[in-house]
Amino acid sequence: MSCLRIVSFTLLVTLLSVVPGTLPVTAEESDTESIRDRFYQAPAEGGDAALFLVPGDYDTAGSPSFSADGQKLLFDGWKSQAGETSIQAKIIVVNADGSNLKVLGPGRMPNWSPGGNRIAFSQHAPYGVAIMHADGSHRTLIDEGGWGAQWSPDGRKLAYSFPVNGRGNIRIYDLIEGTKTDLFPAGESPYTSVYWNMAWSPDSQWLCFKGCRAEDRSFDVATINIAGKQAGYKVHYHHETAPYADFAWHPVGEVIVFCPQTKPRQLLQFNPADANAPEPVDINFEGYLNGDVSFTPDGGQLLFNLKHTK
Repeated sequence: MSCLRIVSFTLLVTLLSVVPGTLPVTAEESDTESIRDRFYQAPAEGGDAALFLVPGDYDTAGSPSFSADGQKLLFDGWKSQAGETSIQAKIIVVNADGSNLKVLGPGRMPNWSPGGNRIAFSQHAPYGVAIMHADGSHRTLIDEGGWGAQWSPDGRKLAYSFPVNGRGNIRIYDLIEGTKTDLFPAGESPYTSVYWNMAWSPDSQWLCFKGCRAEDRSFDVATINIAGKQAGYKVHYHHETAPYADFAWHPVGEVIVFCPQTKPRQLLQFNPADANAPEPVDINFEGYLNGDVSFTPDGGQLLFNLKHTK
């Protein structure tokens, strides 16, 4: 993946009791040979992956985000089978049982406010980060030039990538105070790019992100305190090959999960509080692991996308 900017409350008992492989799908399987994304889930501690959702007519789908009550799932998607690219991406919402899929409009990387009434997302025209009501109305641009907005669990802040003086940086927008703060002081960011789909800690004090180092174009998975680099910054994974830019932080804060693009393709997990290297999550699956990952709100399951020939 290039270093240039291109364009995760407990689930209801009734939902958790449904066998994922029996959930309604939102598009009929066909005999047409094409590669498409499907969402799968597996126990967070590892185990067998089971089908969770076929994302309608969208052969490319990712950036899953559960509402805090576990009743709805947001994701983005585009019809790659029809020649669409990420520029034509739509924001899509569906009930967690697979029913009532709706397109909310254009955009990328949607995620819920903690109360479930608003959605943060990124848009291509005008380019930047924005928020809207949960029904797709009242779209409001927050910061032109920002990308990959993620809503903090306490509901106060948005975090997103924002370049400063030619270096990648992370900007925090305080929705209450109306202030914008960059986490790397001017001239101190080691990154040419900081990527989208960051993850907040449950206490809203830390962020996990992917960055491309200016010195050698290698890649970090790191955490940083929202008070800034001086308050806490740590690299947990470093590799010359870019990991996938999506992170899931467990709701109790002890585990972060992400997907490298090394072989064998697998999810890795680490505890941000210690110095141990990331270790594999032992999940059994068939297909190509596409890298987008999210915990269910209770932390019991991991949701991720796999590519298959349908």
